[in-house]
Amino acid sequence: MAKKAFQIRLPDSTSPLQSDVATIRVDSQAAADRDDLETLSLVASRAGNAILIMDASGTIEWTNDAFTKLSGYDPADAIGHRLDDLVFGPSTDAKTRKMIAASLSRGEELTIDVLQYRKDGSTVWAECQWIPVNDDTGTLSRWIVIESDITRRRQTEEALLKAKRSAEANSRSKSEFLANMSHEIRTPLNAILGMTELALTTDLSREQRDYIQTVKTSADALLELLNDVLDISRIEAGKMEIEEVDFNLADVVRETTKALAVRAHEKGLELAVHMPMTLPQELRGDSTRIRQVLFNLIGNAVKFTEEGEVVVSIEEQWRTDTEVCMQFSVSDTGIGIPADRLKKIFDAFTQVDSSMARRFGGSGLGLTITSQLVRLMEGKLWVQSSEGKGSTFHFTLTMKMAADRSAANVAGSPSKTSREAEDSHSKAKQELTGYRVLIVDDNATNRRILNEMLSHWGLVTTLCDGAATALKELESATRNNTPFDLVILDAMMPVVDGFQLAQMIQQRPDLKPGTVMMLSSADRPSSTSKCEQLGIKTYLVKPVSASALLEAIYSTLETPQSPDSDSESSSLSDNPFTPAEKPLRILVVDDHQPNRKLVESILHRRGHHVRSECDGDAAASACKEETFDAILMDVQMPGRDGFSATEEIRASEKNSGRHTPIIALTAHALQGDRERCLAAGMDSYLAKPLHAADLLELVEQIGRGHVLQASEPPTKTDLQRNEAFNIESALRRMGGELDLLKEHIGYVLNDMPQLMRMMTVAIEEGDAKQLQIAAHRMKSLVSSYDHEEACELAQQIELDAKLERLPDAASRIEALRPLVQSFARAVDDYLQAN
Repeated sequence: MAKKAFQIRLPDSTSPLQSDVATIRVDSQAAADRDDLETLSLVASRAGNAILIMDASGTIEWTNDAFTKLSGYDPADAIGHRLDDLVFGPSTDAKTRKMIAASLSRGEELTIDVLQYRKDGSTVWAECQWIPVNDDTGTLSRWIVIESDITRRRQTEEALLKAKRSAEANSRSKSEFLANMSHEIRTPLNAILGMTELALTTDLSREQRDYIQTVKTSADALLELLNDVLDISRIEAGKMEIEEVDFNLADVVRETTKALAVRAHEKGLELAVHMPMTLPQELRGDSTRIRQVLFNLIGNAVKFTEEGEVVVSIEEQWRTDTEVCMQFSVSDTGIGIPADRLKKIFDAFTQVDSSMARRFGGSGLGLTITSQLVRLMEGKLWVQSSEGKGSTFHFTLTMKMAADRSAANVAGSPSKTSREAEDSHSKAKQELTGYRVLIVDDNATNRRILNEMLSHWGLVTTLCDGAATALKELESATRNNTPFDLVILDAMMPVVDGFQLAQMIQQRPDLKPGTVMMLSSADRPSSTSKCEQLGIKTYLVKPVSASALLEAIYSTLETPQSPDSDSESSSLSDNPFTPAEKPLRILVVDDHQPNRKLVESILHRRGHHVRSECDGDAAASACKEETFDAILMDVQMPGRDGFSATEEIRASEKNSGRHTPIIALTAHALQGDRERCLAAGMDSYLAKPLHAADLLELVEQIGRGHVLQASEPPTKTDLQRNEAFNIESALRRMGGELDLLKEHIGYVLNDMPQLMRMMTVAIEEGDAKQLQIAAHRMKSLVSSYDHEEACELAQQIELDAKLERLPDAASRIEALRPLVQSFARAVDDYLQAN
């Protein structure tokens, strides 16, 4: 019997069964949604954070209990109001308001801290998170806002910030106190030093001399400590500024090592400098601070080295058209630094071990100051050392190339510009190539450095480490008929020194040694006489710079003319007031009578004819009335200044074809002054305080048609700071003419009280221009006597006036007043005593 097939027929879409099933499903989903909404509503209501639901415009539709607790507003009070209208108040940050308004308009999520006002008027800090909710079409439909109470956190942050500011203020106050006390202590200390130095020049018993010498040594140590404290306090107070001036790197290194050479040579140390001949020389940076860093590092190396050498090396890391990065290294063969002290060596008051201060002395601040200065110059400082094997301190600096590398160097600098140096080296290669030189020095570093310099100029070198090998080389050269043209001997060598070797060579006429030059690590009085006795023409003290060595080689080999020689050398440095061979007609333009009279007196004593004017308009008129060989033009004057007057003079000269040399005078080299001088048509640049010899030399050279570029004033060094001011320095500037100094002191005593009154009145009347003029004149007066503190204050007052910061200037005037009064009393006493 066949089985019957069963078939189940599902209802079609229109069947009642399907409709019922769909309805059941919708009802079930709605019930589930209601359960979820009830659950979410319960969670939101009981949440610890305040939660609000707002419509798209920001009007509140629902709040939870936490919002009521946070704000004090019940749901009935809040619903229907905008949140910002409800809780924002007068202390709510305006920037925060704008950010929230922008978020509302753009529909963007935002998290921000807001100071909100409660219903009772108290305030609370809340972290608010604004979350936009979009519908299926992407249109903003509502906002969810979640708020957290962060009042305690904000109070803690504000307390910490207040404590930080208080600590910084206390630190600044401490640093300013230390700086002021250092200045105050230095004043009597300078008197102690001065009187002990005077006492040491009198007839004393040996016991008395020992006592006074001990006083002087202790005072010197105390002054060095005060200078360190002053530097570190200035750095901590944020008053140490890094300047940018054009300078010559070789000059900076030479001046620094020269100042420390005696100290090194007294200990029997070799002090050597290795500077590749290809290094750029004319750079732009803070030469004073670079000198100070080198002085500290080299001084430390000498202090902690008992025997061996201290070597300063400079290497180029990279170079562009406008910048160069250099690495400076100072290595020694001293005691070294233990590994556990390397990380602490740059901390204040830290030395290698606790006994170092007793054994070597010092404040322990030198390396701290050095590291801070390198940091301020955006460089990097580090040390490599092994205990008992010496140390090497490295620092890198990125410096700009000098703006005008073809321009003259810093005034008073004997070095050449990059272009001149390149020409000099090129000429040396042409004239010296092939000369044979024997170098005899027991120190390998010195031999390497000398070999590098001489080879650069084309000389053929042979190196020897002592007398025995030198004699063998001389004998070999004689046999091969290739004698040496020059023999460079180190004076201080073991077993047989340079003088003994020179004498041995002289006693061997068969050796044909050529010309002998002596180098020494100690500038002893007997060395010169020994050289004269042995017929040695040239004697140099190490470390020897490249320019000094090249000049000495030219002189020793008697070549036609050294590239460094000056065919028109002046005798002004010997006596600046000998009558000039050809008197010149000079126009002097300066609004400040003491400056004008000083320049007049200097020029008159040399025999020149002088016309004086006190402003730019009068100067322009004078040039239309008569011709001058040169014009000395003050840069800053009331009314028409020196720049404007120069431009008018140059404009009027276009028709006549005449060009009168104009030398700019200024009391301080402000950044950009040099460029402005050139742009205005000036020919050269001289900074006040004026030196009689420098003034006369520049005027006479430029007045006779020699083309000179505008130069910059010499930068001051912080290596010696022994007096608040220096009357003897002013006397030297005036060529040693005591009556000229007395005349200038008379102007000082007459003008300084008037200038102080002028500044006080300018402050009272709010006249910034008059204040600037008075401060400028005061700066000129005190700078003539190297009164650095008064000069710096006057310069700051001048800058404040220029920027119309009269309240700042007023406080500085009060600081300047006692300095001016004490200075006036001192110069008056000097005037009465002389």
